[in-house]
Order: sequence, then structure tokens, then C-alpha cells
Amino acid sequence: MRSTPPPPTGVVARPADPAAVTWLTDRMSLRALLHRLPFGMPAVAAVGAVALVVTAGVVLSGAPATAPHASAQGVLANYAAAPDDAWTLDDTQLPGAGGQGAITVAATVGHDWLISYPVGFKHEFMLVDSRSGRPQWDAPIDAGFGGCGITAAGEIGCAIRLQIDGPKNGFYLADRSTGELTGVADADDTATVLGFGQNFVHVNQSGYQVSLRTPTGEILWSRTFAAAARVGIAHGALVVATADGASFVVDQHDGTDRIACTQCSIDSFLTGITVTRTALGAESVTFYPATDTGIADRPSGTAKDSSLVHGPSTYPVIAPAGEGSSLEAAGRYEVVDPRTGEALWQIADPNLSKAGARPCGSTVSVARKDRSRVFFDLIDGGRRGALPAPALDAPDANIDNAACLGASNDVVVFANANQLTAYNVDSSGVDSSGVDAGRPAWTRPILGSAENVDGTIVLRQGSTLTALRP
Repeated sequence: MRSTPPPPTGVVARPADPAAVTWLTDRMSLRALLHRLPFGMPAVAAVGAVALVVTAGVVLSGAPATAPHASAQGVLANYAAAPDDAWTLDDTQLPGAGGQGAITVAATVGHDWLISYPVGFKHEFMLVDSRSGRPQWDAPIDAGFGGCGITAAGEIGCAIRLQIDGPKNGFYLADRSTGELTGVADADDTATVLGFGQNFVHVNQSGYQVSLRTPTGEILWSRTFAAAARVGIAHGALVVATADGASFVVDQHDGTDRIACTQCSIDSFLTGITVTRTALGAESVTFYPATDTGIADRPSGTAKDSSLVHGPSTYPVIAPAGEGSSLEAAGRYEVVDPRTGEALWQIADPNLSKAGARPCGSTVSVARKDRSRVFFDLIDGGRRGALPAPALDAPDANIDNAACLGASNDVVVFANANQLTAYNVDSSGVDSSGVDAGRPAWTRPILGSAENVDGTIVLRQGSTLTALRP
């Protein structure tokens, strides 16, 4: 299919799919929508295949795809009001945790969270109930220099390595109710364990060797990468990023590459993944749809001379890249559906900044040149609020200096090392008092870091871990 050039600023192009215009009639008239856009002349266009080359997809064989991880997509539970502490873990619940280092959530399945924390040089693991924070075992698992993971079926596997006292080196299964270990195989060199479907991914201590093994320790495949590997899961597919800037989607059956690239990154979204290539003069973003059995190994489209605007979000936001982008006088952004390789909508305006766009959950915040901001809905471009330019004496209120935790129907939450800030992002564009949405809904001081774990805000402050109640 030939790519379709973007319409001029201020012109709304009719989508090819009639269903795509439902939002225009259901939510507001086109005239009302354009009236409410922030940049004077209309700036948002619903479009089809904008700057994309579309090709047919071939299904990547594999296990049924799992639902996209809420944390990676920036999906939050509804924190419409300032949250209270649901529970806190410290050395009173986790033996030896006090003052030793950060407590983290290593893996989750349903309401079971596998908590990791250091005791000296060792890695300890404890299973807790995410609803109450209550430890499920009488004592933690001491993995030494190894690690533990959970499969989709809830089976817990641990590689015990270089432990001074206790079980010898090897791979063990842990009883989910008691934490008691049963040895099943040798695993002398495994440092990291990740549950993948019904099996476990093992990464050795150097990070170069990755293998897939059954719960009984049988090696299904093993391969060595050219640099240390970081392993993740997207739509039921195994994704590997290496320290030399390469990325791979790996066939779970034999460990071969289904998608591979250099000077690139792979990111996961609601309906697929993106492969962003960053080599100078060859910048592009390629879209691969998610399927019932994994990820298609042929792309739905490619946006040339483009870059991905990074941030946890349900759909990718792309912007111009390469030498031509430095000549741009204003910002231009497109929101693309990886399932089709087509742009859902685009925005361009002379008053729009080339920098500062912040995708977050189901929203994107774009900056004007005067540093004020507007929030839009990622799916249809509907306006969801605005922010004035931040005051110079209020750095914590500046989204530029904060990381996105995620968004719900009512708020979008950002965090820095000092504060959480939630902003109203009502779908009508105004809050309950009739005032323009986008204003801070609540703030909370923190001393540490915050993360999104399965839609729950979790704070790591010193040697404590606190879950906030929605």
C-alpha cells in the first residue's frame, strides 16, 4: 500500500474505516471538537496510513499471548484521590532487610508478589499477598547470588548459587504455601530466573548465555549473545535486549531470532510492539501486531525518518527524526496502532514544541513553546485537560522533571524523587467543578522512588516497600 501524506495542519482527513469516526458523533460534533483544540487553528487530524508502508503479517508460532503487562502500558488503578498506605514491608516482616538495600518486586502472578531484597551480598526472596502485604512463608528463600521467578501457572523456581549455608548450588522448585525447596537440576551458573509461560528462562552470571528450561530443569534450548542480555516478555513472546544496543524477539521453541535488529530498541504496547532503529540517517519505527499466538514476524507498517517518544503508554507516539527534524520549526506527533500500522491521529501546529511530549498510560501530554501543556486521549485525540507553564519556583510541578507512573480514567500520575503528582484528565476536558481539567488532583511527598506494579503504585523509600491503596 502506498503511504498517505499527512494532511495540512488544520485539515481533518476522513478515516477509511467508518467505525473510526464514531468518536466524532458519540462524544461531540466535529465543530465542537475543533473549537476546543488548544492551538488556535485546528491541529488534530484523524488519519489512516500516515508515512507508513503497510505489509501483510505472518503469525509467529508460540504459546497463546498473555495480556499486556499493566506496568509496561502505564495502566493504573483509579487513584482519583490522594492514596493512603495499604501496607509497608520492612525488617519486621522481612528478616535482615533493615538498612541492607532496596526491597523490590521481582515477579508477580495474580495477588502473589515475589519480593526480593539483599542481606549482605545475598539475595533473599519472600512471597507476599499483594492485597495485605502479608508474607506467605515463615522464612525467606536465600538464593545466594542466584534468583527466583514465577511461571504463568504460579510455579516458583529458584537458582541457588554460592550460598554459604543451606542447599548446594542448583535449580529448585519452591512450595507455594511454605517456601520449602525441592532440588530438581544443576544450575551452577544461573544468576537470574524469569518465568516464561509454563517454563523458566535462565540467564548466567555473565549475562551472555540465555536458556529456556522446564520446571524439572530440562534444557529446551540455550544460546550465547554477543553482549550481556536483559530479558523480558511482550505479548507472550520472549524479548532480549543486549548491552551492545541490539534487540531480539526469540522463538520460544528453539531460541532462534524471529525479529532482530542493531542500534535499536523494542517496546510493548496494547496491540503490538515497536522496533525503533536509531542509526544516524536510518532512523525509523516499525510496528508488529500482537496475535493470539504471539507477535507477527512481519510488520504492519514502518514510519521512516521517525523516532519513538518513550514512556509507558497503551499506544506508541512517534515524532520526526534525523537531519530533517532539526529544521522543523514546530512539533509534529502521530499516534499509531501497531495492529494495523496506521496512525490513529496526528497533531501539528506552529505553537507546538518539538520537545517535551510525554506519553503516559492512555494519554499524551504535549508542550507548547511557552511551556504550557495539553493532555490528549491516545485513541481518539480528544482533549483531556491543560496545564499552564510551570512556575520557576515549583520544580516538582514540572512534568519535564518527572517520570510517568501511569493513568486511569480520571488522573495521570507522575513521580520524581521528591513527590508524586496526579493531574485531572477527565474525558470531557473539564473536571467536576466545570473548570478546565489538567490541574493537579493531589500530591504526595516521597523520599525515594515510585513504580507501577500491576497497576498499583509502590514506593521504595530507604529499606521499606509501601503499596498505596487506590
